Amino acid sequence: MLRAENICCTLKNGRKILDDVSFQLQKGEICGIIGPNGAGKTTLMKIIAGVLKPSGGSVKVEGCLINQMKRRETARKIAYLPQTTHAVPCSVYDSVLIGRKPYMTWHPKQEDRSMAEDVMDELGIAHMKDKCVTELSGGEFQKILIARALVQNAEVLMLDEPINHLDVKNQVEIMETAKSITERRNLTTLIVLHDLNLAVRYADKILLLDNGSTLYYGNKCEMDEAHLSSAYKIPIEIKSINKKSYVIY
Repeated sequence: MLRAENICCTLKNGRKILDDVSFQLQKGEICGIIGPNGAGKTTLMKIIAGVLKPSGGSVKVEGCLINQMKRRETARKIAYLPQTTHAVPCSVYDSVLIGRKPYMTWHPKQEDRSMAEDVMDELGIAHMKDKCVTELSGGEFQKILIARALVQNAEVLMLDEPINHLDVKNQVEIMETAKSITERRNLTTLIVLHDLNLAVRYADKILLLDNGSTLYYGNKCEMDEAHLSSAYKIPIEIKSINKKSYVIY
């Protein structure tokens, strides 16, 4: 289980980026983190991943405090894919294998190589293993990055805007991949999204942030239109069509 309690982040000039944000997420669940630009979504992700230290509050994975772990230990608990990752010229196989770094000393062992191969098979990208990552499409590259995160064998998977700049087909493929691997591996998954319909479609829980504060956290089916309208400053409705919820604005 992932538990964030009373997370605060204040800059030196006194500006609050996050103010008393709390939530908990069980294994096998996806939390969609949504909110307007500047709401604090990426800062929250960095704090949970141990990249940034909060001004207050704590993050625990299975009862263990993240801020008391060494970086290698954190990487074994949390796999974090940031907003922007640049492709470095190397083969797909080597790019995925880098994800085993928290377990390596000098050279990858057979266990590391086997896990990289297994994950590529699982995501259906094994046929690309000898390709250079700089030759891949945006959707293909995102799958490689997800594979790299999965070989960390972590309990928590964090994806910050993984479908940004992708076409509709690739957006759906990436979200389907995230959903299926969360269920198969019983992961705790957090995904920052701008597309509200994809958040409602694929997430189990929704965390809605605005100006660094929580406007809503809970089951997606209980989210209120008023919360969305307040956060995004436009009229937003949630309609049910063929027993599926759609966000209309």
